[in-house]
This record gives sequence, structure tokens and C-alpha cells, in this order.
Amino acid sequence: MMNDIMVDLETLDNVATSAIVAIGAVQCDLTTGETGETFYRVVELEGQVEKGLTISAGTLYWWLEQSEQARKEICSPRRITLDQMCIKFNLWLQHLGNPSGLRMWGNGCSFDNAILRHAYRKCNQELGIKFWNDRDVRTLLGFYPKSMFEKWKKDNMRVGAHNAIQDCKYQVAYCSQICKDLGVKELG
Repeated sequence: MMNDIMVDLETLDNVATSAIVAIGAVQCDLTTGETGETFYRVVELEGQVEKGLTISAGTLYWWLEQSEQARKEICSPRRITLDQMCIKFNLWLQHLGNPSGLRMWGNGCSFDNAILRHAYRKCNQELGIKFWNDRDVRTLLGFYPKSMFEKWKKDNMRVGAHNAIQDCKYQVAYCSQICKDLGVKELG
């Protein structure tokens, strides 16, 4: 059963109050690397600052240094509002089954999951995944020898960096490899 959801956000700051410009999520089983359904939306920036979400100059400059493809993606005309993103993401989670039984993996205990939960609060909504089911990719990575991860990255070229769905798939792949190498058969 795929009870893991890998989430990646593209943001305009690097703190829990960040404005969100894209969200990607992949249903997965991190112990096997199996993936299921995906969720991807580009989020309209307008209105987020008024809700109290933040933009930093440093992150804006960072985005300007990224590939043209990455910059174009977050400027897509297919944008939806932050409120719509919250509603659609919860509907997607419900479509997968019982959202309260899902584990949400983000890259950093104070990044993806924290930013997403803050955005939901600012939209007066509640994320369908329970807070006690938050999981951290970086903590899992910390159990893995750095040299082995560097070799894995060298052998597994990253495709589409800073595209939320591609980043999710990449994170699923290396988390699955870590679980396999560490002998993890089940996650709690």
C-alpha cells in the first residue's frame, strides 16, 4: 500500500512563511520506490503577501540564476490561487484514500511541510494529513553515508531540477535506495 506522499514546493523565501509558486506531490512507497498518482499545480503569487506569506530578495536572486525552463515553469499562465491549491490538494489526498493515514515527506523538517501547513492556516483551511505524520527526507538522508549518497547522485543524473514533480520523483528514488541499502522494509 502506498501511504507515503513526497511533497516538493517551489517558493520565494526559505522560511516557514514562504510564498509558494508551485507544489508537486507523488504518491509512493519509499521502501520499494513504487510511485502512484501525482499532483502538480503552479500557484498564483498575487494575494499571498496580503495573507502574510513572505518573499525574500535572496530567493528572488536565486531564481534569476536558475535555468530558463525552471523560471518559465513558475510563471506559467496555468496558475491557481493559494486557496484553490489548498482545496485541490486536499481533494487529491481524499481521492487517494484516507488522508489521515498518509505520511507526508518533505525535504527538511522546517521547509516543505512547515510552509504548506502555514499556507493552509493563512487560507483558513486544514491540511488533510495529520501533523504527526510529517516526515523529513533530510533526516532519512542523515542515516546514510555521505560518500554513498554522492555516488548515487553521480550515477543518477538529476532531470528537471526545480520542477516540483521532478524533484519529488528524484527524492523518492534516493529515499528508496537508502531504505533498500539500510534494510528498511517498512516505515512507521
